[in-house]
Amino acid sequence: MRKWRFFVRSSLACVWKQFLFRPLEVRVIALLRDLGLRMIMIDEVHNLLAGTHREQRRFLNVLRYLSNELEASLVCLGVSEAVDAIRGDVQLVRRLDEHHLPNWRDDAEFSDMIQTLIAAMPLQKKSNLRIKSLKQMLALTGGVTSRIFALVKDLSIDAIRSGEECITDDVITKWTPVWSRHAPVQRRLEKSGA
Repeated sequence: MRKWRFFVRSSLACVWKQFLFRPLEVRVIALLRDLGLRMIMIDEVHNLLAGTHREQRRFLNVLRYLSNELEASLVCLGVSEAVDAIRGDVQLVRRLDEHHLPNWRDDAEFSDMIQTLIAAMPLQKKSNLRIKSLKQMLALTGGVTSRIFALVKDLSIDAIRSGEECITDDVITKWTPVWSRHAPVQRRLEKSGA
């Protein structure tokens, strides 16, 4: 008898949850429609792979449903494993085009991006970096955007803490990556004298 009570209670709980969830779903869709949502952007979609297969399917179904219901474009961002995460849904794969962002190169765009990043930091003084420092920043990060952002953030924090209030060539020369997988890059740089 106890097992049956548990079964009935758990079954009713599922029905009750669905009853509560449905109005929320309708309200969210109506709100997003009222806002005129035209694009759904999901960053770090590769984290989807951390879930079970069932959780992955459920999430991808929700994405597809929202895209259909709201007639909104989907933009999914992430590392190369993001493609694997999306491949779990054949219909989504057909809807999405795959684009790879190239790593930054030693050019004027990279220099402009670094200057823009540094200008966005809460530093009191202007940072005047030499070309050699920019090249070293590129080498330290491998030209990967997230690493470049982390580098500039770390250098800015250090500049504020030290009272220097700007990023200097000397600080870049002494900076060592926090992330462990860049340690071999740092060792190669030290050996080459860069």
